[in-house]
Amino acid sequence: MDDVDTAGFAELRDKNEIIAKYLEQLNQLKELAASRGRINETEFNNYLVRHYFHNNNIINYIFDKNTSRILLKTVIDRKKKIINFIFVLLTLFIVFSYKHEVSTVVLRNIQSLIYPGMRVWRKVTVPIIANYPSLTELYDESCLLANPYFQVENLNCDPCADVANVLDLTNVDQVAVNYPYIFKTQKELVDINRLQMLYEQNRAIFTKDAYKIQSTHPDIRNLDDLFRQFVNASQQVESHSVWRCNRMAPARLLRSIFPRPARLPPTGVSLERYLIVDSPQALPYRIPDAECANMFVIQGYGSRTFLLRPTQECRHRCRTLSVRLPASYGLIYNWWYWKPISLPEQYAKTPSVSYIGSYC
Repeated sequence: MDDVDTAGFAELRDKNEIIAKYLEQLNQLKELAASRGRINETEFNNYLVRHYFHNNNIINYIFDKNTSRILLKTVIDRKKKIINFIFVLLTLFIVFSYKHEVSTVVLRNIQSLIYPGMRVWRKVTVPIIANYPSLTELYDESCLLANPYFQVENLNCDPCADVANVLDLTNVDQVAVNYPYIFKTQKELVDINRLQMLYEQNRAIFTKDAYKIQSTHPDIRNLDDLFRQFVNASQQVESHSVWRCNRMAPARLLRSIFPRPARLPPTGVSLERYLIVDSPQALPYRIPDAECANMFVIQGYGSRTFLLRPTQECRHRCRTLSVRLPASYGLIYNWWYWKPISLPEQYAKTPSVSYIGSYC
């Protein structure tokens, strides 16, 4: 060991120089062991590992908290490219597997867990529904949020391109046209008093399934407020109120005073419907779109003027139309081509009751 130069380590400052110097001295020791002690390379390596690892407790050093953190960080930093490459490969594998119907295999294996999972989910949501019962109204919604900027590309505007006015087809037996028209329903008038009578007789159903009203007047929030302002008040307030129904029980009650128009083709009528109550001079508003594109508006009481504006897709080919809808008359149109605006009558003295529905 005396022949090995160890004094040179003090002059080294770089880590690589120290390691290189260490390996050089180690090789010299290996040569001395082979020439003087007749110790071959394998015996020398075994002795070196056993002596150094055990006596210096290298295992405890490696698993020391601080040392292991530094060691792990060093490995991750040096292997970052490899890890990123492996991640990319896994991502590609997942996408490739999905395209080859691996998802179908997964769904087939979890099929038996769907209904038990739904049962557990219902039990979990019971406390939430108990504290917020209004959330149950979302169950009947076909669309929670409409897109006001939705447009159809390449919409065929031929059905509205040549329409010059809204015709009265009351005396026409068979009607199979796409353009808007009006007709007389020959039904009894439905005023505010009749609506109140229907509500009072079925208060429990309306309170449970349809009690909210959207109104321009801040004091009208439900049906009780509406009748209080229009029936019991000494002076009516200017307002536009919309009552929306999308549940079966109140829809059946409304059908008793607003029967299905005989003019409608033998198709299914949507469950969703609107009842609009306006003061005589209520400000203009747009008729809401219903679930089906074929719309009908029945004027139960009073009168309004409807301005049928073409949709954005057909505005370049179709013109704006106007029609007055008196009591007991109905209007039929398609919201793919028309977006009606309801206007007040100039000399109207009575409230307006409009019933709106759709059919597919």
